[in-house]
Amino acid sequence: MWERTPSRPTLACIGVCMVILLVAAIDLAHTESRLPPGGSQACDTGLASCFNSDLSEQLARDRAADPLQRRYDSRAWVYSFGILAALAIGTAYSLRANPRTRWPAIFTNLGVIGVWLGIGVVILLLATDGDSVKPPPAQTLLLPVALVSAAAIGTLMARSEGWSDQSQMQGVRDRVIRIGRVAVHVGTRGQARRSRMERLARWLSTTALALTGVTCVAALVVGLAQPACGTGLGPPGWTDVFAAVTAVASIAAMAAGVGALLLRRWLVALASFVVCPLAVLLLLASTCAFY
Repeated sequence: MWERTPSRPTLACIGVCMVILLVAAIDLAHTESRLPPGGSQACDTGLASCFNSDLSEQLARDRAADPLQRRYDSRAWVYSFGILAALAIGTAYSLRANPRTRWPAIFTNLGVIGVWLGIGVVILLLATDGDSVKPPPAQTLLLPVALVSAAAIGTLMARSEGWSDQSQMQGVRDRVIRIGRVAVHVGTRGQARRSRMERLARWLSTTALALTGVTCVAALVVGLAQPACGTGLGPPGWTDVFAAVTAVASIAAMAAGVGALLLRRWLVALASFVVCPLAVLLLLASTCAFY
């Protein structure tokens, strides 16, 4: 399923997933089109009568959206499990069609896809947050969570069973064989390029993890220095520096995580994408932002 040149079963799996996503999007648009209008566009918003009219129309729209949203949520489970079934069949075919030494790469691809899909789902949920009928969070988050979980389990199995070591040994044998078939300078150039990419991936991974740690420590320092909510007291002035460090470090950590994800270090990217926002949210909560 995960070769450089996709096989026909892989393309069929991708096609099925795209068709299900298209049907889900059309269903969502059609469901929202059944709602009554939310307000009068030609009304003068400065008039009290106009405000009351808009409010009553919006309340009627929200009441009509509740049953439609519940029915769409039920259908969304069908769409999510349909996509998961297609991905499971494609992954099973890939595992069956490839030797066990290639399985770690397959699970790595699952993790990379899961992280990218998680980013897209979060953006989708944020973009549709104010809509009357919107994609349900549980059903949409099920896909990236399932992919990342499968990738994590597969990676742990690969390490415990030694599939990665077998793959590296096979790679060494393949390179030895290729030495007798290709020019030495061509192989040296390719090896040097791979070595630079590996060094860049290690540097980005280390940077992302280090900045994630800095984000957590700075957020913890700010949170511990905050007074209790409702006391009317402000935090010490020196916490502004640590709050700024938290913001900058979290953005830099996620930027480095994107680079690591592009180089297939999905575990590092997942850590930075999950831990940094949580640290920032906990910092905001400690400042009574949600009080």
